[in-house]
Amino acid sequence: MREVTGTPIFNATYHNNIRDLMMHTCDSFAERDAFIFRRNPKDAEEHRTFYEYGQAIRNLGTYILNSKYAGDKLAVVGANSYEWSMCYTAILSTDSIGVPLDRLLPEDELISLLERSKAKILFYQEKHHSMMLSVAKKQKEGLTKSCVEKFVCMYKEGIGDKEVFPEDEMFTDVYTLIAEGQKLRDNGDDSFDKVQINSEEPRIILFTSGTTSMSKGVLLTHKNICTNVYSISQTLLVMPGDRAFSILPLHHTFENTCDFFILSMGACLCLSDGLRYVVKNLKEWHPEVSISVPLLYENIHDKIQDGIKASGKEKLIKIMVPITKFLKKCGLDIRRAVFKEILDNIGGDMRMVVIGGAGIDKRYVDTFTNFGIDFFQGYGLTETAPVISVTSELCNVHGSVGRPMPGITAAIDTEDMAPNTVGEIITKSDCVMKGYYENEEATREVIDERGWFHTGDMGYIDKTGSIHITGRVKSMIVLTNGKKAFPEEIESLITEIKGVPEAFVWAARNKREAFDITAKLLIDREAIGRELGLDRAPTDDEVSEYLSDQMRDVNHRMPAYKNVHYFMFSETDMLKTTTLKIKRPKEQAAIEEKIAAAGLEVKNLNAKNLDKI
Repeated sequence: MREVTGTPIFNATYHNNIRDLMMHTCDSFAERDAFIFRRNPKDAEEHRTFYEYGQAIRNLGTYILNSKYAGDKLAVVGANSYEWSMCYTAILSTDSIGVPLDRLLPEDELISLLERSKAKILFYQEKHHSMMLSVAKKQKEGLTKSCVEKFVCMYKEGIGDKEVFPEDEMFTDVYTLIAEGQKLRDNGDDSFDKVQINSEEPRIILFTSGTTSMSKGVLLTHKNICTNVYSISQTLLVMPGDRAFSILPLHHTFENTCDFFILSMGACLCLSDGLRYVVKNLKEWHPEVSISVPLLYENIHDKIQDGIKASGKEKLIKIMVPITKFLKKCGLDIRRAVFKEILDNIGGDMRMVVIGGAGIDKRYVDTFTNFGIDFFQGYGLTETAPVISVTSELCNVHGSVGRPMPGITAAIDTEDMAPNTVGEIITKSDCVMKGYYENEEATREVIDERGWFHTGDMGYIDKTGSIHITGRVKSMIVLTNGKKAFPEEIESLITEIKGVPEAFVWAARNKREAFDITAKLLIDREAIGRELGLDRAPTDDEVSEYLSDQMRDVNHRMPAYKNVHYFMFSETDMLKTTTLKIKRPKEQAAIEEKIAAAGLEVKNLNAKNLDKI
């Protein structure tokens, strides 16, 4: 078994728990901005300093500690907001158990997770107010087993004029609780600073994506999170006063842990107004740092390329890129000065982007790197709190997800010690979860008797110690000849086709009970038209001919057993999680159900428009 353990690049300070981490941060950077945000996209921006953030946490935490809910399970649901972060941090700072919930859950699934978690308080965003009224009503009528005793609106003033805030002791707003906590502190209550926090016992229940009956509750500790923050701090450079663009959902541990890291560095979180406003937000807030998923920067990349074509400067940029790369090797980095006009279109100050959640194609990395932005790829899972590895300025191997971070060991579960041997990626560190909530059997399946966590990802470690992911164990296609293919590898080649931003590959069972590798291609019809030199949108026949030629090239770049037998194209988005990952089983089921309903087989749709059947 080939193992590798990370080593630090930067010095950092370790804190035993999230309360100490965040209060030290708020006291150290009191006058700096911690948050910039808007209540609505058309509203004026609001700022909150670290002092204001720290005081709100202390006050709300003091209320919790003086209530009967101290140490209980307290849930948070809503879109990213200053109050979301403040409420969640206050919960954890009282040694209570935080339950962050997906804001996109429909009511029945939200109730199911409230029942499973046994949450006693639910902090909710104002946009969820109608749903909360309905949940409370069902509780009173005995239609649900959820046991929420207090519904706390994060921003009461944001409730619409048509909605009524009930005069019901079950409902209150967070600023009322903060005021109560402030009174207690004014009268000498110092319980918040003195509460003993058990850093090694589960204090977070984080439900993974999936149906609520199937989703697992990952049990994380303060030690898990603080260790991960410490490891990231020793690997990536974020400085006091930096602005970081925040767009991923806060209930997801990648954004959650990374936000703790960013704040702990004295940097400011700029909360996005939403996907439609990304470019606008980047231009007005001028962030230096962004932590995101591939799709966002793939879209930004395409807009940059369109702008370059429109400006007529394609040839000039092709000339300047190799020149600036050569000068950089000689110790003179003038990329940002030369490509300032391009960088200004994404705020002008962006210097580091960290991508997680899925792989990103090399061409996107190359483009942003050529323009002077450090583009790093991270890897991790909810169960590892989450980051296991990340590329860095010292080791940035293209196609890899970097070396493990300091204090984290990764290995390939195989008897072969040679570099590049493929096997399941396993990891061991203080970041690994305690287990799954009320599911010991599932815990034993992923954490073995030696303490190794089995990620379910296949990959290899190269001679630099960098991890390369080849695919998921569960999505691996095992062909009748025993050969194995990973959809993710094939998809990465397909999405190099211009006009194909996304692809989904699966094994379609044929009449011989064998499998045919099949692909659905999400197309950008206008982009394909440009590739064909048309001044109009191409017809389906023209799209089919173009894609057929491109797919032949894709197949020629792979061993024959990995070749895509059939493909179809579509302009309908894939089914995705809130972190923009394709829901593979659901996407495959949706495609196959549609084909079956039309009385067709996959081979009947080869190179055809799936949307037209």
